[in-house]
Amino acid sequence: MAKADLVLLHAPSVYDFRETSIMYGPVSDLVPSSPIFEMYPLGFTTIGEYLERHGLHVKLVNLAVLMLSKPKFDVEKAIREMDPHVFGIDLHWMPHAHGSIEIARLCKKYHPDTPVVFGGLTASYFHEELAGYDCVDYVLRGDSTEEPFTQLVYAIKRGGSVADIPNLTYKDASGAIVVNPFTCVPPTFDHVKLDYSFSMRSVIRTRDMLSSLPFKGWLSYPVSASLTCRGCTRNCVTCGGSATAFREHFGRDRVAFRDPDLLVADIAHIGRHIPGPVFVLNDFRQAGDEYVERFITGLRRIDFKNPIGFEFFTPPSEDFFALLDENLNDYSVEISAESHDDDVREVFGKQYTWEALSASIEHAFKHNCQRFDLYFMTGIPTQTAASVLGTVGAVDELYERIGNNPKLLPFIGPMAPFLDPGCMIFEDPDRFGYTLRAHTLEEHRQLLMQPSWKHILNYIPDAMTLDEMVDATYEAAVGLNRVKAKVGAIDAATAAATERRVLEAQIAMARIDEIMRHPEPERGALLDEYKHEIDQLNESTVCEKTELNWPARMDFGHFWNNAKLLFRVYAELLFPRLRAYDHRFENEGR
Repeated sequence: MAKADLVLLHAPSVYDFRETSIMYGPVSDLVPSSPIFEMYPLGFTTIGEYLERHGLHVKLVNLAVLMLSKPKFDVEKAIREMDPHVFGIDLHWMPHAHGSIEIARLCKKYHPDTPVVFGGLTASYFHEELAGYDCVDYVLRGDSTEEPFTQLVYAIKRGGSVADIPNLTYKDASGAIVVNPFTCVPPTFDHVKLDYSFSMRSVIRTRDMLSSLPFKGWLSYPVSASLTCRGCTRNCVTCGGSATAFREHFGRDRVAFRDPDLLVADIAHIGRHIPGPVFVLNDFRQAGDEYVERFITGLRRIDFKNPIGFEFFTPPSEDFFALLDENLNDYSVEISAESHDDDVREVFGKQYTWEALSASIEHAFKHNCQRFDLYFMTGIPTQTAASVLGTVGAVDELYERIGNNPKLLPFIGPMAPFLDPGCMIFEDPDRFGYTLRAHTLEEHRQLLMQPSWKHILNYIPDAMTLDEMVDATYEAAVGLNRVKAKVGAIDAATAAATERRVLEAQIAMARIDEIMRHPEPERGALLDEYKHEIDQLNESTVCEKTELNWPARMDFGHFWNNAKLLFRVYAELLFPRLRAYDHRFENEGR
C-alpha cells in the first residue's frame, strides 16, 4: 500500500489511563463513549474525505479505542511503525488535553522530522500556547480546516512555503511563532461530504476494523451523526460552541448551514450502509421555516427507515411535531433543559419555561415520538444543591402529566470535567459567580491527572461547594433512577444495579478524598492499590449506559451495499485510476 500522506490520530483523554488511578465517575455517562472519550470528532471524517477527494491518501487511527480494546496494545510500537508525510492530532474537546500532547511527543520521539499538526476548537483557542510545545509544528484554527489542511499537506510534501496558508499557526525557522490571517471561514457547510464510507474504505484497505471505530462499543450499537451546521445562534453560558465563542475565538460571525438537500443525501448515504440510529446534531430549526420544510419533506422523499433523532435547543410546538409525524417513520427527540428551575435555566441562556417544555413533551408523544431524552446538568450558574434535588420531584410530576409514559428518559450529570474554553463563564467567571482552577492548556493537562472528577473540575461555583455538587449529583441520579423504575422506563434489575453503583461511587469518592490527605509518595501508593475498585465504577454510574441506546435494524440492503463498497475499494486498490476518475466525477458534480 502507498505511503499515507496523513495519519489522523485520536488520543485517549489521559494517555496512561491504563496505569493511572482516576475516578472519572459520571463525566461520560450521558455520551456513547467511555470516560477516556475515545469517540473522535466528526471533523476526522470530513477532513479525511476532503483530502482524499483532492488526491491525498489519509489513514485514521483511533488509538484510544485500540488501547481500550487491547490491554496490551503497544502504542509506541504502533506509532514507530507508522511512516506518513504528516501526523494530524485532534484537540477538539478539552478533555483530550493530556493524551493529545503525549501522543504528539511519541510521534516526535520516533519521527522527529515528520510534522505534527493539531486542529479542533480547543486547539484553536490555545493555538499559540499549543504551538509552543516542542512536539507541535502546526495548528489549524477554526471549524472548517479541510481546505487549509489540504494546502498544508501538499506544501509539506513538496517542500513549499506555508506563509500564505490561512488559519495556520506555526513556528518559523528561528522558532518564533507565526500566526497567519484567519480568512478561511466558509459561509456555508456545503463544501464537505459527511461520508462514513471514508472510514469503511479505511477498514477495507488496511484490514483493520478497530482503528477506525468511532468508539469502543460501536459494532454493537452502530449510531451515527449528521451535522446541520457549523456555528450556533444560541448563547448558552457554559458552551464553547456558542455564538459568542464562535465570533470571538473561531472566526465565525454567522452560522454556516448545510443545504437541506445535501443533509438529506448525507442521511440517505448513512442509511444505505449503517443499520443504527442517526442523530441529527444542532437544532436545524435555527435555519428557518423554509429549511425545516425542505429537510423534513426530503426525509419523507427518501423514505428513511433507520431510527432518527433530533437535538432541539428549545421546545418545539405541536404543529412541528405533527410535521415530523406526517413525514417520518421513526423519530426521537433530545433536549438538554439543564434544570427544571426556570430562573436557573434563564441564567444559563435558555429562555423558555418548564411549562412550555412539559407541554412540548405531551405534543411529542401525541404525535408518535418514539422516545424523548431529557437532560439535566449540575454545577451551572445560580444552581444550589436544593435546586438539583428538586429535579426529581419535577420529573415525577412530569411523568404523571404524560400518563407515566416510559418513552420519556430523563438523565442528570455534572458539568464535567471542564467549563469549555471560550465560553462566556470561562472568559468572565466573576460575572457568573465562578472561580476558575485552570486557565492555560498546561494547567488543564495537570488537572486531568487528578484522582477524581471532583478534583479534575476546572471551576468552583459560588452557589454550592464542590462536595455539595458531588453529593447532589449522585442523590438526584438515585432519585431519577427510582422514578424511572416506578413508571417502567427501566426494569427493576437495572434500577437496583444503578443505585448500587451510585452508592459505591459515593464511597469511592470519600475514600479518595481521605487518601488525598496523605503526603506523597504514600498518596500515590494508596491510589494505586485502589485502582481496580475505581476502574469498576468508571462507567454507567448515574445511569445504565444502554439506556442511551436507540433501536437498530439490519436488512439485506445493508449487506448488499457494503458488499458493493468492498468490491469497489478492492478494484481501486488494483486499478488506482478508478479512484482518480471517481474524484474527478465527484468534483465536477459539485
